[in-house]
Amino acid sequence: MDTHPSDSPERMRILEYSRRVFHSEGFHKISMDELSRGMGISKKTIYKHFPSKDKLIEQICAQTSEVITGEIDRIVDSNTDVVDKFVRIMNLYGDFAMNIGEKWLKDLSLHAPGEAARIDEKRRAKIVDILTRLIKQGKKERLIENFPVPVVINTFTSAVASIMNPDFLLKNKLSVHQAFSATYNFLLSGLLTSKGKEKLKKTKAFYGR
Repeated sequence: MDTHPSDSPERMRILEYSRRVFHSEGFHKISMDELSRGMGISKKTIYKHFPSKDKLIEQICAQTSEVITGEIDRIVDSNTDVVDKFVRIMNLYGDFAMNIGEKWLKDLSLHAPGEAARIDEKRRAKIVDILTRLIKQGKKERLIENFPVPVVINTFTSAVASIMNPDFLLKNKLSVHQAFSATYNFLLSGLLTSKGKEKLKKTKAFYGR
């Protein structure tokens, strides 16, 4: 019988601490000994919940994806106009990107390619889902230009893939947050009608971003 529920405070504390460390510093050079010292717990306690560092990384990725997906779904399902939804999603991803370092992305690419591929697949599927819904709403509200949906989706997915490339970030001396904010604003400005652009200015001012 499992005596350690998946949502136990101890397990969640390990996940949260490890996520912060790995997202900032990468995971390849961070040992389980370092994690245990940082949390002030034994390595045995970590292994009680996560049998290996690979399993810990897998769970961090799964939890992060679940949290972000849930937040995005709440935004998309809310009773507001499409510009408000785009801005809230931009702020959500922007806050998330603030804590993501190039070392995490590089370690995923080099040392956990399977996990990186799963993340990319989920991200692409989510982009297709939310853009399809938001573009449909935006066209009805006359806030989004009448571009072909597949073109918009392909442009967004390609841009996001570039942002998440650590070599691109290092070469251009950009943080994940800087690259994401610039790209998102650029794409969104091109997608919106004149009415939508005016709404975007007001909405950004409202959210103080």
